[in-house]
Amino acid sequence: MLFPRIKPQREKKRSSDSSFSVMIVRGLGKVRSFNISPRLLFWATVVFVLYLLLSAVAIGHYFGELRSNTVQLDLLQQLQNEIEDTKRTLYRARQRLKFLEDYIVKSEGKQEKQVESLGPEISPIPTNPVIQDETLERPDEAYPAASVVDIKNLTTRRGGGRLSVKFRLIKIKPDRAQLKGYLFMIAANNESDPPQLWTYPRTVLKNGDPVNYKQGEFFKVRNYRIIRGKYFLDSETETPSSLKILVYDEFGKLILKKEVSIEKAP
Repeated sequence: MLFPRIKPQREKKRSSDSSFSVMIVRGLGKVRSFNISPRLLFWATVVFVLYLLLSAVAIGHYFGELRSNTVQLDLLQQLQNEIEDTKRTLYRARQRLKFLEDYIVKSEGKQEKQVESLGPEISPIPTNPVIQDETLERPDEAYPAASVVDIKNLTTRRGGGRLSVKFRLIKIKPDRAQLKGYLFMIAANNESDPPQLWTYPRTVLKNGDPVNYKQGEFFKVRNYRIIRGKYFLDSETETPSSLKILVYDEFGKLILKKEVSIEKAP
């Protein structure tokens, strides 16, 4: 008997032969399996690696910003500390300045008391001295029609070879501003030939007026100020006949010029 020849059939290549099989066993007889494609596994790995790289970059950027913010915070704290140190230094400087101002005011008060008790340390100038330096300029002789200061209660007293003058320097303008300036008192004996002059404070004269206004007695007046001056005469019989008072402001402008007769002074 002849039998037909049967050709063996080639088994089809399963696609599952190149995939990864995953089996999960849960208890007895319960097995679950599934296949994972290599291509899927490759792309999943690529995505995971990219995720790790991006995460590393993001974390590095975060820590970089954190370090930068930390440095800026340190700089800001240093600036705040410097500002606080500057404020403390400025406060101490203001305290020292206040102390110096108080000390100067007290010193001026002590000097005034010494002047009242001892008199000015001046020597008589019998005649108008000769000007040595012609480059010095005398302040402007013109003074305003409405003066800002005036002289009141002027009194003179003669004792031996000494002449004492006392008056009140009054600020006319009704405000609380303080006026600063310089003052001269020039006593003259017009009956002598040549006329004799005595100045307080001692200064050089030109045409009967001071050459340098800053050599005068410095004053500060808000309402009024008592001014005293003493002259030491050459002899007890020598008596000045007139007194000229010149008042300059702190910039050298003549703000008051007043002449009175010593015999008729109130």
